[in-house]
Amino acid sequence: MELELWSEVSAAISAVAVKWTRHARDQHSTALIVRVYHWACLHDRPISWACKPQNWTAATRPEVLPDQSTMSRRTRRSDFEQFLLRVGQRLNGKAKPKIVKRVDGKALELPNHTTDRDATWSRGVSRTSIGYKIHAIVSENPMPDAFAITTLNVCEKQMAARMIGRVEGYGYLLGDAHYDASWLFDFCHGHDHQLLCPRAKPGTGEGHHYVSDHRRRAIAMLEIPRAINSFGHELYEQRTDIERDFSQMTCFGAGLGPLPAWVRRIWRVRHWVLNKLLINAARIRINRRTAS
Repeated sequence: MELELWSEVSAAISAVAVKWTRHARDQHSTALIVRVYHWACLHDRPISWACKPQNWTAATRPEVLPDQSTMSRRTRRSDFEQFLLRVGQRLNGKAKPKIVKRVDGKALELPNHTTDRDATWSRGVSRTSIGYKIHAIVSENPMPDAFAITTLNVCEKQMAARMIGRVEGYGYLLGDAHYDASWLFDFCHGHDHQLLCPRAKPGTGEGHHYVSDHRRRAIAMLEIPRAINSFGHELYEQRTDIERDFSQMTCFGAGLGPLPAWVRRIWRVRHWVLNKLLINAARIRINRRTAS
């Protein structure tokens, strides 16, 4: 399975490399740096492991491998992450965001005794934790429609606003009660989406503060009896699909498990998680081809 995933991502890397401009002073192409990093990520190993020829198969090993210091320097350049994002677009193909989208965050917790200077304390999985978080908007495509990797204390509402501003199209955005804020309903409406999320205390009054008309619409859709109008209830039942999406990201051998000991500091976490998203996108593409 690992070689199948590698072949899928490697083909996307090659396609992106064709139109990628190489810096004149670079001894190694950005595509090679991405391949070496991705090989390490695919096998859940440090970058230094992937810099050794004996850790590659004969069919996958590049002719020349950069050393670990070169990898450390090149992966911190902006073109490395830009190349990864372009590979994600390639794996996504021509898929467009669907009308119904879902938004949520997944905590990436670290041990409580970590000395990572970038990691922050906040609400994790049923407890106060330290670490990072991936925020995502998904709609059944291989890659998320929008995503961001932040420290754990970053507000999910603020990140939802940033992400929905980057999503094409229109439709419904399904979230849990954490996203219930009038300003976010208005912001989503300004970007052609109706936010649909429950109130923390359904059935109560509106209070004396400003209440968005789009929030009132969501309340009416979710709190009206199903026997009168079931559209809102049936639509919101799709929200839990993102929980399964996050679960499937972690349920296979090369998936997004706990952050390993060598993935610390925010830029390393972003690169590692982004590569795991590429692996998951490759898995989805392979499964869909097999099923068709």
